[in-house]
Parts: sequence; structure tokens; C-alpha cells
Amino acid sequence: MGAQISKVEDTIHEVYKKTWPQAWYLAPPFLASLGAAGYVGYALAQSKPIPSSTNASFLHLLGVAGGFGVSFWITAVHGRAIQRMLTRHEFATVQSQFSTVYFASSAVFAGLSLGSFLLRHPINTWSKDATNLGVALIIALGAAELNSLVLNPLVTSLMFDRNNIEFLQAAKTTDDIERLTRDDAKYRIINNKFNLFHSISMVSGLVYHGVQWYHLFFLADKCLVL
Repeated sequence: MGAQISKVEDTIHEVYKKTWPQAWYLAPPFLASLGAAGYVGYALAQSKPIPSSTNASFLHLLGVAGGFGVSFWITAVHGRAIQRMLTRHEFATVQSQFSTVYFASSAVFAGLSLGSFLLRHPINTWSKDATNLGVALIIALGAAELNSLVLNPLVTSLMFDRNNIEFLQAAKTTDDIERLTRDDAKYRIINNKFNLFHSISMVSGLVYHGVQWYHLFFLADKCLVL
């Protein structure tokens, strides 16, 4: 069964590579992030709250469940596990593939959470509690979109530039990396830029994850089920 599923996935991937335009603005992660922002923009334009419904509640819960799930997995489990299993360059390559999907997914889930919230609670009707949650969800969407549209492509590009220099200079050990940082001005500039923007990306990811914890606590406080 697993082999058949993998075969189907490989076929879909090959068809995608052969038929889908390769322009960055048509890449699925970019379109997904743009769609999330568009959904929130539509919700912002509504001045009257929609009636309470199962569909609206489902979309909101899907947003918080998905957002918390993917961010917890990437933050607490995935990265720490594979970092111990792979070499420096292998880890970087795997992360570059995971991060694109992760940040786009984060943007979609953040858009679902905020958009569904705004449809039920337009800004002009916000109470103090609604304001607290609304602002938090706006911050989460901003952090996800920043990572998906700006920081992740930039960090990935800098990472591969840095890895190429390390490969050409046969730098494999910590001492080799330190030598490159000390003696190669181009490598030092790229490495410094990578460290800067990667740090900003990590902080942005932690902000997003922190909002997911706050969102869960908010819902637990308002919707007691036990």
C-alpha cells in the first residue's frame, strides 16, 4: 500500500514539474499565502457579522488546530530530530523543502483563523476580549506571511550560496568553517546575512507559535467543555 501511495505522489510531482509554470509568482506556496491574505481582506471588508454556524466554527477551529499542529511539530519535534541525524548540508537541503511548505501552511491556517473570526466579529464590533484575540491573530498572520513571502526565500537563497562556497572550498569540519569565516570576505558577508535573516525568521516563527498557545488558552477559557 505504501509503495502505491509513493508511486502516485511521484507521478503527481513529475506532472507538476513538467506542466506547471516555474515563475515564482505562480508557485503554490506563494499563491497559498496570497490567498490567505485575500481571504482576510475579504473578511475585513464585511461590516456586518455573519450568523453563527457550524461551517464558520469549523473553519476557525481548523485554523487554530492546523496552525498549532504544524508549528508545534516543526518547532519542538522535526527540527531537533533531523538535526541529529543529518549532516550540515543534508539538514539544510531538507529544511529548505520543509520550510516552504510549512510557512505557506502557517499562512493559510492563520488566514483561516483570522478571516473566520472577522466574519463573525467585524472590527467595529470588537469588545475588549475580541480586540485581544483579534490583535493576536493579526500578529500571527503577519509573522506567517513575512516568513512565507520574504524571509524564507531570502534565507534559502543565502543558505545555498553559503553551502556552494563551503563545497568549493571543501569545508566540512568546524575548523574549516571558522577558517572560511576568517579568511574569505565573500563567505563572511553571506554567512552574516544568513545568520541575521535566519534569526529574524526564527523569532517570527516563535511569535507565530506563541500566538497559537494563546489562541488555545483563549478558546479553553471561553468554551469550557469539562
